Amino acid sequence: MSVLGSIKLRLIALHLIAVLAVAVVLPLALYWRIDAAARTLHERALREQAQQIARHLHLSPDGTWMLDLPPDLRELYSAGYARYGFAVLTQSGKVLFCSCKNDEPLFRSDPQRERPSYFEQDAGEARLFGASVPTQIGTTTLWVQISQDQAHRDVLIDDIVGEFLPHVAWVVIPILGALLGIDLAIFGRTLRPLEVASALAQHIGPTRTDLRLPDAGMPDDVLPLVRAVNQALDRLERGYIMQREFVADAAHELRTPLAILRAQLEALGHQHAVLELIGDIDHMTRIVNQLIDVAEADTLTIAEGDMADLRSVCVQVASFMAPIAVSSGKSIAVTGAGDPVWVVGNPAALFQAIRNLVENAIIHTASDTTVDIAVRPEGSVVVTDEGAGIPLQQRELIFHRFWRGDRRRPGSGGLGLSIVARIVKAHGGSISVHDAPLRGSAFAINLRRPTMTASEPR
Repeated sequence: MSVLGSIKLRLIALHLIAVLAVAVVLPLALYWRIDAAARTLHERALREQAQQIARHLHLSPDGTWMLDLPPDLRELYSAGYARYGFAVLTQSGKVLFCSCKNDEPLFRSDPQRERPSYFEQDAGEARLFGASVPTQIGTTTLWVQISQDQAHRDVLIDDIVGEFLPHVAWVVIPILGALLGIDLAIFGRTLRPLEVASALAQHIGPTRTDLRLPDAGMPDDVLPLVRAVNQALDRLERGYIMQREFVADAAHELRTPLAILRAQLEALGHQHAVLELIGDIDHMTRIVNQLIDVAEADTLTIAEGDMADLRSVCVQVASFMAPIAVSSGKSIAVTGAGDPVWVVGNPAALFQAIRNLVENAIIHTASDTTVDIAVRPEGSVVVTDEGAGIPLQQRELIFHRFWRGDRRRPGSGGLGLSIVARIVKAHGGSISVHDAPLRGSAFAINLRRPTMTASEPR
C-alpha cells in the first residue's frame, strides 16, 4: 500500500506542493514590485525636492549665486533633523551651497549628466539614497544634489503602499488563476482512474459479463470497493451462466420425452381427446424450443465484420414457414428489394428473429390472408399481418418475456417477441410495431448497414 494511496492524501500532498511553489513565487514577485514602486516614489520625491530648491536659486547683480530658502525648507534640511540633505554644484564641481557643515558634495562621484542620476551609499549609520538633478538657470547649468536617509525614523511606507496596491493586482490575479488551473489538473489526474472505471462499467451487461473494473492506479480508498464490485460481478456471472445452462439443459432434456409422448399418443388413434393432448404437447414443444432460443439469444454477440444478406434470410424464412402457413389456410410473400441487402448481423440469429415474427403473424392473422415480408434497401424488414392489431398501450409490453395480452389464448408462452427484441438489440438495431395499412399489425426491424470501410460479400 503506497503512502499517498488515498484520494485525500494525494489531493493534500499535491495541493501542498502547489501552494509551497506559489508561496515562494508570490513573495518574490511582491517584493520585486514593492521595491520597484518604492524606488519610483523616492526618485520622484527627490526630483521634486531638487526642483523646489532650484526655484529659490538666483544670480545677484554682482554675479554671486544666492539661495533664499523659506523657514520650513531650512528646517527640513537642517543638520538637527538629519533626514534630508542638499548641495548645489557648478559644472566644475564647486559646491555653492550645502546643508552639510563641511560644504562638500553629497556624492563625490557625481558624473553631472544631462538627465537626473541616482545614487545609493552608506555614511556611518545612515543609508543614503540620493539624486543629482541638472537645473538650467538662465544660461548656466547647476546640479542640485538631494539625499534622504532611509534609516531615519520618520521614513514611512504609506505612500509606497498607496502606490503599490493599484499595481499588485496584475501580479496576484494571474498567480491565483494559475493556482486554480494547477488544482484542476491535479484533481483531474487524481480522479482519472475512477472515470476510466466508470466508463468501463457502462459496458458491463448480459452480453459482456467478462468485463471487470480495473484496479491498476486506483486510490487505496476506492480499491476495496472496486474489488468488492468485481467479486460481485464474478458471482453474478457464475449465477447467470448456471441459470442459462440450466434453462438450455432442461429444454434439451424435455425435447426427447415430449417427442416420445407425442409418438405414443399418435399410435392411439385420432380420438378427440388424443388430438387435444397432441396439441398440448406441440404447445409445450414450442415453448421448450423458445427456451433454447432464449438461452442462445442471451449469449449472442455481433462483431462489426459479421454481415448478412437480409433478403436471402427473409426468403429462407418464407420457405421454412410456408408449409405451416399453408396448413392453416394462409400464405407468405416476400416483397420489396430484389437485390441483396447487406446488413451487420448474424444470418442464423436474424433468421430466428424473423421466423418468430412470421410465426407470430401466422398465428394472429385471419384465414385466406397473406403474411407479407417486405425487405427495404436501407436495411430494414417489415412483417405485416391482417389480424386484430395491437392496442397502443400494449405495444411496449409485448416485447417483455412471458407477457401475453390474452392469457386464455392457447399456444403462446410470451417468449417469441422478447426473443426477437433481444436479437435485434444485440445487432444494434431497433424494432417497432404500428398499424398495418389495411388492418392488423406491422413489425419493423431496422438494422445497421455496413460501414464504408467494410466490404460487402460479392
